[in-house]
This record gives sequence, structure tokens and C-alpha cells, in this order.
Amino acid sequence: MKDKIHIISTASLPVEHLQRLEQHGFEAEVIPFIRTYPSVSEESWQRIKKLEEQKATVVFTSVHGVAAVAEHIDRKVNWQIACIASATQDAVIKHFDQSNVIATAPYATQLAKELINHTAGPVVFFCGNKRLDTIPQQLQSAGITVEEIVVYHTELTPQQVKEDADGIMFFSGSAVESFFMKNVLGKNTVCFAIGTTTADALRERTGNKIVIAENPGKKEMTELVIQYYHEHS
Repeated sequence: MKDKIHIISTASLPVEHLQRLEQHGFEAEVIPFIRTYPSVSEESWQRIKKLEEQKATVVFTSVHGVAAVAEHIDRKVNWQIACIASATQDAVIKHFDQSNVIATAPYATQLAKELINHTAGPVVFFCGNKRLDTIPQQLQSAGITVEEIVVYHTELTPQQVKEDADGIMFFSGSAVESFFMKNVLGKNTVCFAIGTTTADALRERTGNKIVIAENPGKKEMTELVIQYYHEHS
């Protein structure tokens, strides 16, 4: 592997992941292309408080959604929870309980299929303002009623990258959208996508090579980058 392969992460990475990249000969640069923050309206807050007292089937696809809802929960809930695996599942277990989890999957399409096998509905989807249609459409097509509650917002923060990178790590379709607002990929830049929906967003904008993580998570993405360049350098 050549010295100092330049990698850009479009989201923050834990210090230990940055150190691991550096130990393997990478020059890692973090340039956030989105900003995400909790955003629970008065109406949504009241709905969460009612759900807190009820048996419900709920869906989380983001750590941000879990944290935003947990902030407004004061008691042990009687919820059946379906969530994306890895970091989101870890957050669910931290704020709720493993026993609440009825379905997990690496990607939204698979999670919807799992949920269809577990419930006839209705389902509450705690989501962001830029959520994709994947889960609502699949559940509704299966005859399951979906109530969407927006609990966090994502803002695009596009900025120009000063020089081409060997590889760029993308963690969401929103980050892809933000990146391409002010940048064009170098012809040899490899894109690393956290999942299939992020990869689809990339395919709409570039013909460059796209490598997809088998499981979503920053640790998994970091290891994917290391493995890829060890095998291709």
C-alpha cells in the first residue's frame, strides 16, 4: 500500500477510528457535509408522551432518532422496537432495553421485510425531516398503517474540497447530496457507502467505483477502507 492514502470522511469519526486509519498509513480528513440536531415539536412531544403509556410498535433508523425520543421518555415503555442494526441498535439497547427489540437489519429495505413478518400494524416511525420513503412505502404496501413523527432535522452543509481524495466515506444520502453541490469526484476516487440507499444516491451522481459496507456503522466503514486498500494496493 502506498504511503499516506488520502481519505475523507463526510461525518465525524471517533478518535480511535482516526488513529486506526493513521496506523495503517492513511491520511484521514474529516469534513462534515451535514448537521443533525433534535427537533421535537410541541405536537410531537405530546404524541410521544401518549405513546409512552401505550403498547406500540415503533421504528428507528438513526441514532439521532433514538436519542431525540429517549430525551422525552420518563418511564419504561411497553414498545416493540424495530431498528437498523449496529449503532442504532446499540442506542436502542442503551436507552430502552434489549427485550424491546423485535427486529433488526442492516438496511431499511430488509428491516421493513422483517417488520412485516412480525406485525400487522399500526407502526410508529420516528424519523428525520429528510427521511427516505423506503420503510413507509414497503409497510403501507403490505397493508400496515404508518404514523410518522419527525424528531430530528438534517441540514446540508456543502463546502468545497480543496484537493482530490483517494477515497471518500459517505454515511447518508444527504451527505452525498451535500457533497456534490460543490464538488466533482476525481476520476480515480473510490466511494465508500454505509449502505445500499447511500450507494444508490452515489450512483445517481457518479460512475466512480462504490464499495458498500456489509453492516452499517463507523467502525465497519473504517475497517472496510483499510481492507479495501490492503487488497487493492
